Order: sequence, then C-alpha cells, then structure tokens
Amino acid sequence: MRILENVSLKEHTTFHIGGNADFFVRVHSVAELKEAVEYATVHKLDVTILGGGSNVLVADEGVRGLVVHITILGIEFVTLENEKVRVSVGAGVVWDELVLKTVEAGLWGIENLSAIPGSVGATPVQNVGAYGIEVASVIESVDVFDMETRTEQNMRSEDCRFGYRNSFFKEQVGKKYVITSVHFILSKSDNRKLSYRDLNEYFNGIEAPSLAAIRDAVIAIRSKKFPDWHTVGTAGSYFKNPVIPEASYETLKQTYPELPGFPDGKGNVKIALGWILDKGLSLRGFCEGDVCTYDGQALVIVNKKNATANDVKNFAEHIRARVKKVFDVDIEWEVTIVK
Repeated sequence: MRILENVSLKEHTTFHIGGNADFFVRVHSVAELKEAVEYATVHKLDVTILGGGSNVLVADEGVRGLVVHITILGIEFVTLENEKVRVSVGAGVVWDELVLKTVEAGLWGIENLSAIPGSVGATPVQNVGAYGIEVASVIESVDVFDMETRTEQNMRSEDCRFGYRNSFFKEQVGKKYVITSVHFILSKSDNRKLSYRDLNEYFNGIEAPSLAAIRDAVIAIRSKKFPDWHTVGTAGSYFKNPVIPEASYETLKQTYPELPGFPDGKGNVKIALGWILDKGLSLRGFCEGDVCTYDGQALVIVNKKNATANDVKNFAEHIRARVKKVFDVDIEWEVTIVK
C-alpha cells in the first residue's frame, strides 16, 4: 500500500472534473483497506471512498483528507440448487466486465445492465437500474468493512434498504461502511425481461432472444442515448426521475398528455424526466459554456472540455429551476458531490 500526496482526481472520475486529493491510496484487499483507515485515524484525516468514479462530481477545491480508491478484485461462481448460481465479486471489479462474464457463462439476471460505467462496489449504493431491472433484485448480500469498529460484516439484501436509486449506504448511518464485495444470485434458466419500451421495440417480432443478443441490444440502445465515458466527460444520468402523487400526474397529463408515467402501486407515479427536459422544455443539447445536456439524452450532463464543478452545479440548478417553474415538479440529483 502506497499513500500518495496531492493527487489530481480528474482522471479518476468519468466527468474529468475536480481538484486534488490531499492524500490518495489504492487498496487491493480488506487488509489494505483496514491499514488505510488506521493511517487516516492516526493522522486525523477524513476518509473518502472512491470506486469507479462514474457517479460523482469532485469539487474544484479538491478533497481534504485521504481518498481511498477501492480496487479489490476477484470473481467466484458457486452453483446452487434450482439452476441458481451465486456470483461473488470484489468491489473493484469493473461492472461491465462482470456483466460480460455472466453473459458468457450463460447466467441470466444482469444482462439488461450492460454498458453501465463504474465498479461493482458502487452498484448497491446507488441501486443501479436500467431497462426494467434494478441491481437490488439479484443481490443476495454484501460484505462491508466498518470504518469505526474496524470489523467486517455481511449484510443481507433486506438490510440494505434498497429503494429507487437509493440504499442504506447513502444514509448518514450507512456511510461508515465500505462495500468490499457483492454476492449476486443469477440463474441458468431463461429469465428474459424485455417489457421496457426500448427493448420491446428492438426485439419486435423476434422470439426468445439470447443472452448475448439482449446484451448487444442494450449496448446498441445505450450508445444512441449516452456518450462514451471513455472519451466524453460525463457522470451518466445526472438527475433522478421524479416520483409524484397520482393526482399530480393526472393534472400534468391534462396539459402534457404524452408525458410517460409508471405507477408504483402505492399511489405514486415515476415520471420520465428525460421527456420533460426534451419534449417539454427543449433542453436536449442545451449548453452553457462547456456544460451541456447530451444530444442523445437530456438527462445526461456532459463536460465538453474544460468545465468546472461549479459550472456543472450552476447548470444543474438552472435546469432544476426550469422544471420547477414550468412543471411544478422538484427534481433531485443522482450524482454525488465529493469534496
């Protein structure tokens, strides 16, 4: 384990934005993670955990204390009963590399989550979802390290309090836990989930597409809506889709009859913010300086070249105010600010 000083975080995030970390360390095991936390304690440094850097906006002034980059690897397959397979994965594994390996192994469950940037350890925190699937639906448990007690624990899925783009780990009480590995339950049996509109339209007339075909379809669909994070600065979808009462949705439908909505069965409706930004406010491809909404999907904010974190925050607040003024709907950031 090697602790570095004054490290730029721009190249450690997909936004390519942000200042320096006072101290920075990569940890490849739980033992190294424990050592890093103990170092921070001795030197009275705050600890910030960084995974794949795909859902964060690092402040221009950088991050005080010690930034710990989780690079714990390893993938293990264990066959269970009833065509089920437990896949245990280190938190530092690249998410899409895991998806590819499970598809190649003939395992169903996360193929709809192809081409999402970031690391495995971040997926439970955000309860990553796309194309009709949330990662919570296939998580059996997560291994965590408690930074206060310096102990390891295993948390069952039900203890993670998963919600829409939310989990126990985003709550204040959950932030002392570092996810070190995730245990998924996948299936050898066909379990296609193609009800999401884009996938349904893609496979119109095609019966029983294969796992590989579904992965290829998701990648093709995403490539039209999302920029390549390898070449374009972005954190993916910047905002959450708002969840509003059914009565509020029906009121909006009187003015905007084409506004898509998805009832949750509890008296609320998740509405499509992408439609609001694109069709309702004509904000797709909208720019202010070096910050833009993406041409293919208005939910995505991109850094054209030299945007700062403050530029992005001001841009996002401008969009939030526009949505509130015209639609009377409050929207929340999906991206986390790191400072």
